Amino acid sequence: MNQKLENLLQLALQTSEEVRKRTEDLNVGFDEETRTWELIVKYHGSLDALELLGVKIEYLIAGYAILTVPEQLVENIVELEQIEYVEMPKRYFYEAQMPAEGSCLPQVAFREPNLTGRGTLIAVLDSGECVR
Repeated sequence: MNQKLENLLQLALQTSEEVRKRTEDLNVGFDEETRTWELIVKYHGSLDALELLGVKIEYLIAGYAILTVPEQLVENIVELEQIEYVEMPKRYFYEAQMPAEGSCLPQVAFREPNLTGRGTLIAVLDSGECVR
């Protein structure tokens, strides 16, 4: 058991592809067509040498990157000294039905003093995934 691997990713790598396809979470980040895994890594140093192995690197901030790794290289990537931790992306589910009721907003907003939302900052988080 590799301490650098997130438990869910470790389970996904140990599970057959047929079983992974039938699950909600274990196949997230795997592309059947290109036979690659999209992985989120915490690293130090440089990852540039990975490009020579066919790994696509998308650098983030604070020592994080998203790697697109050929399936057969995942174990090798995890063993690199520069790699501190590896996890797989997570599937997000959106639910917009009855959002006010689900958030308990009426119980808070409609009592005295009335809350208007004035001065509130809002952030929009987007998974980047296209829903069809």
